[in-house]
Amino acid sequence: MELESNRDIIKVDRVEAFFLPVSPSVPVIVCYLNDGRQFNLLNVPAEIVIAINKLKGLTNYGDRESIYDILLMFNDITDYLEKRIDTVIIDNLNRDFGVYSATVGIKFGGVLIQKTMIPSHAIYLALLSKTKIYVKKQLVDDQEKEMSSNG
Repeated sequence: MELESNRDIIKVDRVEAFFLPVSPSVPVIVCYLNDGRQFNLLNVPAEIVIAINKLKGLTNYGDRESIYDILLMFNDITDYLEKRIDTVIIDNLNRDFGVYSATVGIKFGGVLIQKTMIPSHAIYLALLSKTKIYVKKQLVDDQEKEMSSNG
């Protein structure tokens, strides 16, 4: 699926995951977009922040391993995912609950199946499978408006 020319979405160039140094700490994923802006996901699952940083080889968070660590042990799983995961687009905000969702395109034979996922999980899956990540432009615009009106 060719998405680069779609004006409704923006490609993510880089992802950072970290804990804001406040008490209690806040797990965050920042998507740096190719238009120079950023898209922030706050209060993501802490285990995803840890998993993304381990995947990138940035840090070790102790001796307890998670399912994400086990997945990294199997090269054939990541090879399989690289062939199957087609797209990841953060494309919806449920305003009632204040949570985003992402659509992941998965190839099965000649068929592309779309699944709605938690964005932080979809980002991890994209990083694991070396799949491009996109964010719906309207969500970025709305987040910027919200941030400017709050501060």
